[in-house]
Amino acid sequence: MSPPVAAPGTLLAEQITLLRQLLEKLQEERRILSSGATLDLPPITAAKSELYRAVADLEAQRRVWQGSGTALPAAPAADRDELLRCILRINAENGQIIDALGRFTQGAWKLLFATEDPIYTPNGIAGAQRPSGLIGSA
Repeated sequence: MSPPVAAPGTLLAEQITLLRQLLEKLQEERRILSSGATLDLPPITAAKSELYRAVADLEAQRRVWQGSGTALPAAPAADRDELLRCILRINAENGQIIDALGRFTQGAWKLLFATEDPIYTPNGIAGAQRPSGLIGSA
């Protein structure tokens, strides 16, 4: 396979630009999750997906260059690696917030509807509901 048209330095610069945009989206996602305005998440999720795809495309091109024996500029590669570490950390933290919100929601449903059954089974199917809790007993 022949090397891509873009030079390694250009690929790294484009990757870094996209990774900075992704980092901004992850920080915005954290603000939304922390505020509880989860209805604002779909556009962020869509933008993140597009950025992930674009970064992956550039990474595939970069690996072609790497396979051809061409060295990457050291300073931009270090910047990219630092951005990636930060993105991984924030993404993991956002995942923990989402998990906590899910546990909170499950607990609220158990309290309000006095059900031990999960709202959704692990495969996403609605579980059986027994309305005998605070709301069901009113």
